[in-house]
Amino acid sequence: MKAIGKTIRQIRLIKSMKQKDFSEVSQAGIANIESSRKNITLDKLISILDDFGMSLREFEYIRNDYKLSPTDNLFLDFTNVKNSVDRVQGKKLLTQLSSHLEEYPTDFIAYCLYIVEDVILKITAQNSYNIESPEAFEIWSILYGRSAWTYQEVYIMSKLFFVFPVELGTSMIDRIEREMANYVDFLKDIHFDATFYTNVGKYYTHQNQFMLGKKYLNQALPLCEKYDRVIIENDVYAYLAIIDYLEGNMEAEAEVLDCVNRFHAMRKPDLAEDLESDWNTFFKEKVLN
Repeated sequence: MKAIGKTIRQIRLIKSMKQKDFSEVSQAGIANIESSRKNITLDKLISILDDFGMSLREFEYIRNDYKLSPTDNLFLDFTNVKNSVDRVQGKKLLTQLSSHLEEYPTDFIAYCLYIVEDVILKITAQNSYNIESPEAFEIWSILYGRSAWTYQEVYIMSKLFFVFPVELGTSMIDRIEREMANYVDFLKDIHFDATFYTNVGKYYTHQNQFMLGKKYLNQALPLCEKYDRVIIENDVYAYLAIIDYLEGNMEAEAEVLDCVNRFHAMRKPDLAEDLESDWNTFFKEKVLN
């Protein structure tokens, strides 16, 4: 990774800026920073980036020769894997994470991603949410004591809470919501809030907490419309129909199966199979009297 000063000079030249063109750092100050004769404070770096019209994240990307850091790259791969249905990609990612951790054993984010992916693969393989994962409890105990979470930690916990008992899971959901409020815009490119509320609604449905399930599923719906996320929206409608069925409306089964067929129509057979499997395994015979 290049020196900060060298990267500042590189970007300045790309933007055809002179050393005197910065609003809060003098020409001499920029010269000293670029030549590494003087260390740069965070405040000055942020000011320079404002003059560049650039985020710190993009600056670090350029500084790393236009590459993501290994951890950021793995995190991006994780967000792109359809965790519940794509076992092949999930196993491939698990192998990548394992190799990364051999080289960087103290990388906490990579470790968390490894545990989450491992848990998801076990859920998929066993077709059950009753997964024993002491490592997941360890991650929660570490993060619980922190005053704030990074956006990666928020995202990780949004994928991990559903393996915990409902009382602890509810505490996690409350904490995730508080932390998520700081990062909704930052994570909007992966529709973090819509996905999270959908998963929470599904979690409470599996826990027979139907009022809470409907609450979160209904929070997800307008977000799905806002982001034009028809796939997530179909999942939401399916689980609202499942709750309706479990509360005694036998006709709601037709809506669940319609959602399965809509996934097929969207050319998403894996999602159709996943929903149909959930329906047959967890809900079809579980009617509340």
